[in-house]
Amino acid sequence: MVIEQLTKEEENKYNCFIESSIKTSFEYTLHWKNILEKNFGFKGMHIISKDTDGNINGTLPLFLAKSIFGTRMVSTPYAVYTGILAENEAVKKELLAFACNLSSKEEVDFMEIREEKESDYNNGFQMKKKVFNFSLNLTPNLEEIWKKLPKSSVRWGIKKAQSSNLSWSCGHSELDLNQFYKMFLQTRKIRGVPAYPYSYFKDIIEHFKEKVCIYTAYLSNKPVASIFLIKHKKEVRYAFAGAIHKKEIMQLQPYHFLLWEAIKDACKEGFTKFNFGGATLDTNDGGLYEFKKKWADEIVEIPSYFYLNRIKVLPMNENKFMFKLATIVWKRLPLSWINFLSPFVIKQFV
Repeated sequence: MVIEQLTKEEENKYNCFIESSIKTSFEYTLHWKNILEKNFGFKGMHIISKDTDGNINGTLPLFLAKSIFGTRMVSTPYAVYTGILAENEAVKKELLAFACNLSSKEEVDFMEIREEKESDYNNGFQMKKKVFNFSLNLTPNLEEIWKKLPKSSVRWGIKKAQSSNLSWSCGHSELDLNQFYKMFLQTRKIRGVPAYPYSYFKDIIEHFKEKVCIYTAYLSNKPVASIFLIKHKKEVRYAFAGAIHKKEIMQLQPYHFLLWEAIKDACKEGFTKFNFGGATLDTNDGGLYEFKKKWADEIVEIPSYFYLNRIKVLPMNENKFMFKLATIVWKRLPLSWINFLSPFVIKQFV
């Protein structure tokens, strides 16, 4: 068995390995690696294992991320989970050992590996749970899915939206992106958090093309809400969202409207899972957690495994004060300032 960092010469083999695995999300792809490197300056340091025939049989996608809080390696920035992919436990152990040595070599403060479920890590790692992931099984027929949704909240919201003269479109054109990003930027301002740069979304569309679908809701032909979805294999990911946050608009339940249309389309197209992504109990004062919880039939608490290299204590809300300060400031900044400052600020929170 050979364990090494991914090289240019091995990229085709890596692509084949990732494509052949049913467990991989789009965050494992080299497209995603390139997007993160280009837009945020993170350094991809993906590790691979090869069998005696030179075939790749395992990987751990790692990124070197430097911020005002220190230097870390993480798999993968902004992802809820992108853990080790290995054909057996022996491969996994070797990948972990190599990753720990790489952490020491790069002199990072710590390494964080985000797994989808609890896994058997050695005593050199500490586990911390802070994020929940929400998903909806699409294998039942649409009628059964509808029955699973809470009647007094989700189904009520969908019916409310359907009776509110809303219309919708789906695409990934420049117009679709521009409409989405304007509302996304406004939403991030209201929540008091930095926004991902426009170029980030543009690159996602450029790399994933028809796998990206931006659903936009209109009232009197004016865009009022938008959701940004990424399709990969049998899963649809609800990745980003934005809206015009006026009371008279939000009362129409445009998010419910768009999500239900997206779920119906996903069922028609043969997808088996609608992934609503992650949230913490603190995200948006718990509002995002409660919203996603109502749609999901599977909620998983995501474990992060930390290898402490230059620090001795597990990082616990190390950026909590800065985040609260940024929230207060962000809500008061004009959109032009948020657009300008966000690329730098958001790199500090991976």
